[in-house]
Amino acid sequence: MKKEIFVKNALLLTAITLITRSLGVFFRIYISGKIGAEGIGLMGLAMTVYSFSATFAASGITLTVTRLVTDTLAKDNKAGALFAVKRCVAFSVIMSAAVGVCLFVFSNEIGTYFLKDSRSVLSLKVLSASLPFMAASSCLRGYFFARRQAVKTALEQLLEQVCEIGVFMTVSLRFIPMGLEYACCGVVLGTTLAEFFSFFFSLALYLHDVKRLGRKSEKVPSFAKKALAIGTPVTLSSCLRSGLSMAENVLIPYGLKKYGADSSTALKEYGKITGMAMPVLIFPNVFLYSFAMLMIPEMSEAKISGNHRTISRMAQRVMRFSLVFSICVATMFLFFGDDIAMLIYGDKSLGFFIKVLSPIIPFLYLDNVVDGMLKGLNEQLHYLIYNIIDSVTRVILTFTLLPLMGTKGVIIVCYVSAILNSGLSTLRLIKVAHIDMKIFSWIIFPVITGISTGLIINAILPRYSENSLFLVITKCAIFILIFTAAVYLSNRVSENGFNNKITHG
Repeated sequence: MKKEIFVKNALLLTAITLITRSLGVFFRIYISGKIGAEGIGLMGLAMTVYSFSATFAASGITLTVTRLVTDTLAKDNKAGALFAVKRCVAFSVIMSAAVGVCLFVFSNEIGTYFLKDSRSVLSLKVLSASLPFMAASSCLRGYFFARRQAVKTALEQLLEQVCEIGVFMTVSLRFIPMGLEYACCGVVLGTTLAEFFSFFFSLALYLHDVKRLGRKSEKVPSFAKKALAIGTPVTLSSCLRSGLSMAENVLIPYGLKKYGADSSTALKEYGKITGMAMPVLIFPNVFLYSFAMLMIPEMSEAKISGNHRTISRMAQRVMRFSLVFSICVATMFLFFGDDIAMLIYGDKSLGFFIKVLSPIIPFLYLDNVVDGMLKGLNEQLHYLIYNIIDSVTRVILTFTLLPLMGTKGVIIVCYVSAILNSGLSTLRLIKVAHIDMKIFSWIIFPVITGISTGLIINAILPRYSENSLFLVITKCAIFILIFTAAVYLSNRVSENGFNNKITHG
C-alpha cells in the first residue's frame, strides 16, 4: 500500500465528506423546520421506495467496477479497465431506465396501496427520472475508487448536496403553501436534478482522467463471469436488505397506528426517529466512511498479492481506531444528547431518542468499516448472508413488537439489528484477517473513560444555557480533549510496559 497516497486521500476525502454531511444535516434541519416531523415521515416513506428502486437498478455496481478496474490495472491492462467501465455503465443505465419506467407507471398503486398515503405518489414520479443518472454515477464512482481518486467522488457528492439544497430553497416558497404533498415533491425535485448535474460532473472528470490510460478498450477475458461473481452476492444482499428495509419502514407507521397513534402522530414519530435523530447520530461517521471506502481497493490489492501480513496489520489498525472513535462519539451523545437536540432542532423530546440510541453507535460505525474491508477481501457471500439474517430479524421484530410497545419497540429493533449485524461481520473479519483483538484497550478502557468524563463534565457545567451553541461546543471540546489524552496515555503506558517486558524478559 502506498501509504502517502492513502493518507492524502483519506484526509481530503474526510474533509470534503465532512462538508457534504454538514450541509446534509443543516439541510435536514431546514427541511424539518419547513415541513415538520410529519413531512419528514412522508418524505421518508417515498425515499424508502426510491432507495429500493435504486438498489435494484444499480446495487453492487460500484464495488464491481472498483474490483474489476483494480484487478486489470494491477496486471497493467489499461485497455481492459476501460472495457470494464464501459460495459458496466451500459448495463446499469439500461437496467435503471427500465426500473425508472416501472416506478413511474406503478407509482399510484405503490403510494396508495403499499405506502397507504397517496400524497407520496407525486414524489415517486419525480424520483423515477433520476435513476439512470444515479446508476451511471455509481459506475464512475467505482472507477475513481479503483484509481485512488476518491476525492473526485466526494466532490461529486458535494455538488449533489449543494444542488439539492439550492433547488429546494428555490421552489419551497411556491410548493410548501400547497401542502405536504407538494412540499415533499420540492425536496425530491432537488434530489432528481442533483443526480442529473452530478452525473455530468463525474463524466467530465472521468473523460479527463482516461486520457492517461489511452482511448482504446480491450475485452477482458471471462468479463461477465468475473462481474457476476463480484456483483451478484452484493446485489442480491442489497436488494433483499433494501426490500426488507422498505417493508420495515412501511411497518413502522403501521405498527405505531396499531399501538394507538393516529396517522399524523405515527408519521411524526417515524420522522423523529428515522429522519431526525438517526441522521444526527450517524453524522460523525463521516470520519470513518473515508477509510471504509478507501480500504476496498487496498484490501483487494493486498489479497491479490497474497500479502496476508499487510491485510492483518491494516485491519487491526482500522478496527482499533473505529472502536475508540465510535465509543467517544457514543458517550458524548449519551451525556449531551439533550443539549444537542435543543441546539439542532429546538426539541427536547428528540434528546431522548438521541441518548437512548447512542449506545448502538459503536456497532453501526464498526459495521460500516468492517463491511468495506470484507468486500475488499472477496467475502461478498458472507456479507450477503449476514445482511439477510439482519433484515429478516428487523422485519419480524418490527411487525411483532411495535403494535405491542410503540416507539419502545422501534428502539429494541435498532439495538438487536446493530448488535447482530456488526457482531457477525466483525467475527468474520477477525477470522479471515487474523486480528488480535485487545478487548481492554480497544473497548473497556474507552467506555470507562467516556462515561467518567461525561459524568464529570455534566456535574461541573450546566445542562442548559441561553447560549446553547457555546455550551455544547465547550462540553464537546473538553470531552474530546480529556478522552483523547486518556486513551493516548493508556496506549503509551501499555507500549512501555510491553517494551520493558521484552527488555527484562
